[in-house]
Amino acid sequence: MTPIIIRQLRKEFGKTVAVDNINLDIGSGELFFLLGPSGCGKTTLLRMIAGFTDPTSGEIRFGDDNVTHLPPNKRNTGMVFQGYALWPHMTVRQNVAFGLEVRKVSKAEMDKRVDEALESVQLTVQAERKINQLSGGQQQRVALARALVIKPTVLLLDEPLSNLDAKLRLEMRQSIRNICKASGITGVYVTHDQKEALSMADGVAVLNAGNVMQVGPPRQLYERPANRFVADFLGETNFVTAEVKGREPNPAGGEFVVLDTPMGLLRSGVFPEELPNAGNVTVSIRPETVSLSSDAADGSNGQNFNGTNHFSAARADSVYLGEMAQYQLQISDELSLKAFELNPRLVEAAGATLSATLDPEDVVILKD
Repeated sequence: MTPIIIRQLRKEFGKTVAVDNINLDIGSGELFFLLGPSGCGKTTLLRMIAGFTDPTSGEIRFGDDNVTHLPPNKRNTGMVFQGYALWPHMTVRQNVAFGLEVRKVSKAEMDKRVDEALESVQLTVQAERKINQLSGGQQQRVALARALVIKPTVLLLDEPLSNLDAKLRLEMRQSIRNICKASGITGVYVTHDQKEALSMADGVAVLNAGNVMQVGPPRQLYERPANRFVADFLGETNFVTAEVKGREPNPAGGEFVVLDTPMGLLRSGVFPEELPNAGNVTVSIRPETVSLSSDAADGSNGQNFNGTNHFSAARADSVYLGEMAQYQLQISDELSLKAFELNPRLVEAAGATLSATLDPEDVVILKD
């Protein structure tokens, strides 16, 4: 297994900076995701790791080996492209064996490795079929087997599920993760799909405009976004402007930041270390963290209520989605909040006052 170390990597196309001095450490055997919107630089970064694009400056290392300016065929990387790039006139076995033929591997060794690769992606039975006789998911697995059969140092995946329908994408997520983890190869996976990254990755780098916004495990990025971009890109959230009023002890240890908000005083348990003791900040509150009840409000907005923040709001609108209901809560003329209820039971009419509770750990003060 091989770690990937990227230092001060930069790529300019004329006056356009596609990748801006990025630093990343990808651990051995990790399935690491480059996540971001179109044009953020993630594909350019992947192509530099693969050797298809030469960086303007910076360094890429596979373990102890500096591969910054090595051509693709000298890096021993396997690549799964968005369009699969399979040979339609060849059988599944022939497609998988192609890279080994180029490397002039012996017939006995080739047969052994192709058999192992086909078994790993559960395509042994389809080995003699032509590509056009396979489903989209099976074609995707052929492309994965072809990349794995050469025993690459690093596996690179460029939006490999984007051509599949929604149901098949869901089915293939766990399959790809299982195959990559079983192989023990370090993988770098490019996508703009937040659900893919959250459900599959060991680590994620969120990119925007050629810069890394935040790096970390999926849960950390979702529950503890560092800035407004990450909070907004990874799922839905409410942004609330608040004023820092001071600090108070957290009974569980540490301290809370006390905020003056349109909902009253709220306590935040998640805040930047360098946060000043006064001034305006932006807070991120995920809709699913707001717990709703039809119990009458007791007038204690902002006070500690059974260890949580407490406020009341009028239900302005709702959308029933079966397993979940989405509520629009009117806090004031200027502010409304979105809240989600799983297995919905609230039946109050629009305009009804609801009681809401919010854990301080779900009130996240953003760096920006």
